[in-house]
Amino acid sequence: MQIPSDPVEIVEVGPRDGLQNLKTILSTEGKVSLIRRLSESGLKQIQIGGFVSPTAIPQFHDVSQVAREVLSTINGIKFSALTPNLTGVENALLCGIKKICFVFSVSQAHNRNNVGKTPEESLIELEKVIHLLKQTPEIEINVDLSTAFGCPYTVKVPQETVIHYVKKVWGFGIRQITLCDTVGFANPVQVAKLISTCCNLFPKGVFRCHFHNTRGLGLANCLAAYMAGIRSFDSSIGGLGGCPYAPGATGNISTEDLVFMFNEMKVQTGINLENLFAATSYLTQILPDVALHSHLFRAKQPCVQKK
Repeated sequence: MQIPSDPVEIVEVGPRDGLQNLKTILSTEGKVSLIRRLSESGLKQIQIGGFVSPTAIPQFHDVSQVAREVLSTINGIKFSALTPNLTGVENALLCGIKKICFVFSVSQAHNRNNVGKTPEESLIELEKVIHLLKQTPEIEINVDLSTAFGCPYTVKVPQETVIHYVKKVWGFGIRQITLCDTVGFANPVQVAKLISTCCNLFPKGVFRCHFHNTRGLGLANCLAAYMAGIRSFDSSIGGLGGCPYAPGATGNISTEDLVFMFNEMKVQTGINLENLFAATSYLTQILPDVALHSHLFRAKQPCVQKK
């Protein structure tokens, strides 16, 4: 098999997706320290949290404080935040966030449970966000399409439904779109087909992928996505993650495992595994009762240990 040589961009979403489903509320200091350690690994993009209702996701009650702290003390990293509504975007901008990840689900059932809206109502909210951002053209926006590969309530999500919402988002002028496998239903053939379709229909778009490893196919799906043209992936330190409104969803693909796979394939990631492991080790200290799902970290591969 001929492997492309194009480098990949890895977006660390552990401080957001990795923490949001935990019952343990990590301290603000712990979150900032974790982000600082992640920034020392060579990662260039880190999602610091979600600007959402603390009633819905208590973990992010201090997201504004975390944002201000990391933005004022850590340089050279593009920090993003996720939000499903205009209020969240406004709060993120007040904290100095320069990249917004607006999220909604292509599944009616999941979007109602997750953000209390139909996808069409989320599109109306997105229009308001776009209108706001016209006043701040330096702000970058990415749209995350959840349940693009399957829904926890209806299971199947037709590819035509995903393409419908990609077209809607594209029509608003959005050129960065993340296809999210929210509950780990995707398989490599499905991934390759959807990505190829999107890239053919929208050749000037920047498509990203966000996979969960619920059924053990996360890395296989990443490889299929890479071969189909994706060059940017979300992942979570330690394989943490899960959606509070996606029954059965487990962690994201592990950043350690993803980096190791690409490094072994001679695909450049720009990430130092030894430094990344230092961040993972810190995670085990601040969350000692939380199980990590990184195969590489559990194996303690000699190639990433200090000699």
